[in-house]
Amino acid sequence: MLITYLGHSGFCVELAKSTIIMDPWLSLYGAFDSAWFQYPCNHHLKDLVERKLQDTTKDRYIYISHEHQDHFDLAFLNSLQTRDFKFIVPQFRRSGLFESLAHYQCRGVILCRSDEEVRLADGFIKLYLYGYGFERDSAILVHHDGQSFLNLNDCRLYDHLQEIRKGHGDIDVVAGQFSGASWHPTCYDYPEQVYQRISQKKTIIKFEAIARAIEAINARIFLPSSGPPCFLDPMLFHLNLEPINVFSRPPQLIRYLQKRFNRSERRHTLEVMEMMPGDVLDVTECNFAYKAQERLSEDGIEAYLRSYAARYEVFFRDRQVGCSSQHLDDILNRLREAIEYKLSLFELSHLVTTALYLSLHEAPDKMIRVDFQSRRVEIVSGVIDPNYYSLSTPSWQMERVLDGKMTWYNFSLTFRMRIKREPDVYVPLLHDFLLTEAEDLKQFCSEWLELEAKLEENGERITVEAGGCLYSVSRFCPHQGADLSEGWIEENRYLVCPGHWWRFDLWNEGRCEASHATINAVALEQDGAKPRIQAPQVAALRSRVRAQGVPR
Repeated sequence: MLITYLGHSGFCVELAKSTIIMDPWLSLYGAFDSAWFQYPCNHHLKDLVERKLQDTTKDRYIYISHEHQDHFDLAFLNSLQTRDFKFIVPQFRRSGLFESLAHYQCRGVILCRSDEEVRLADGFIKLYLYGYGFERDSAILVHHDGQSFLNLNDCRLYDHLQEIRKGHGDIDVVAGQFSGASWHPTCYDYPEQVYQRISQKKTIIKFEAIARAIEAINARIFLPSSGPPCFLDPMLFHLNLEPINVFSRPPQLIRYLQKRFNRSERRHTLEVMEMMPGDVLDVTECNFAYKAQERLSEDGIEAYLRSYAARYEVFFRDRQVGCSSQHLDDILNRLREAIEYKLSLFELSHLVTTALYLSLHEAPDKMIRVDFQSRRVEIVSGVIDPNYYSLSTPSWQMERVLDGKMTWYNFSLTFRMRIKREPDVYVPLLHDFLLTEAEDLKQFCSEWLELEAKLEENGERITVEAGGCLYSVSRFCPHQGADLSEGWIEENRYLVCPGHWWRFDLWNEGRCEASHATINAVALEQDGAKPRIQAPQVAALRSRVRAQGVPR
């Protein structure tokens, strides 16, 4: 098995009789309306992918994990001259990805359900799907001649990894997202110290989740992938150079894992490889070939990025357009109508008590106010609610959403917005309302109610140990139902969900740090032990999470 890194989440996996290209993101103008670009630049690998697809001695496949543009690069796929291959795509409940490829001229599309095995001429692949609301993703396992490669992509499968290992044994190579990719805290108006504190906490939690994934499948090799991107738009370029943010680079993760696994009792040494686009890993021989001519070091990153950005100066300058006041009013009214329509489909509005304000950068004195309780949308001159979310974005960016050129979720990943919330508490349903497409809202509400009923009906509880005390807590996360028995303890106090890494404070009845959700924690005395304050640390990594008499 040969694995060639194509950059970001892209890999070319070559077996004796099969080649699988995974998530090739190679377009010259990046993703998310040119907010994200490939880091390091990988545009030169287009010809390599084309050559691999021209090799008629093998069966050829292109796997697309999900719809995000840094994974599903339709512009690049449309540019391919060789179409003698099959697509492998996950069968999500929403068929948008399949529909986008329905008329693509190739040998066909293989739709895969979760945990469904697809036989190859010399092995098999298996997809694992995750889907909730606007979040849809998949991971892929390739198995060949006793060797295995699990590409997690951005997929939140952390509470299912034990099952994968149980079914397929130890995994030789695993790749997965390790860097942040969300608008919190990137787009929020925080003081610098608060911004850095939140970023650092999120980074450590993500690194620890990767470490636990490696442990769960007993991987020999980990390949950092799926980020970070780089930002070449002058409006966003500063994100590249912030001393602390969520866009961590491979060397930071490697240092963390080296320290982390120096203390572990694993049977074999973990190898963490920072691959450059074009590098090749021979899994059979466990041999790494440095094919990329240009190799980045931490010292040379700023110069590299400034040179990279200089190639796009004219492109971004030409995109700057002015707006008349009449045109701004037209965009604002179109936005109001779009939000009114979404609100008419949102059956959970009575559960949102926080107001939402939307505005355009060029017209800050006119805001769209959304009152979920009264289901009212109006234009106001300023914030009038004590509890609110506010979001401001350039008019041209919002116009592209309204014109259907990008989804609401893809819009959120442009990072071309400023957000404020008061109080600083995450309101999941408000967030879901804004980022879910109108046509998906009814299904989202149905799924949400179904999950709530399931959690309420289940009522299953587990016992966790932290800081010398036992706690009884709900087994399943109130956010999206991840199994908390696969979570872990931080600072002798917080139970961390393996799905989205929400932290629940066991000293405060299991309430989530960042939202109003709770796992209803009850302290259980054991030999007189009670919760006690200890020095904060990301230790207690071996604190037990035990299900009470529940088969695993």
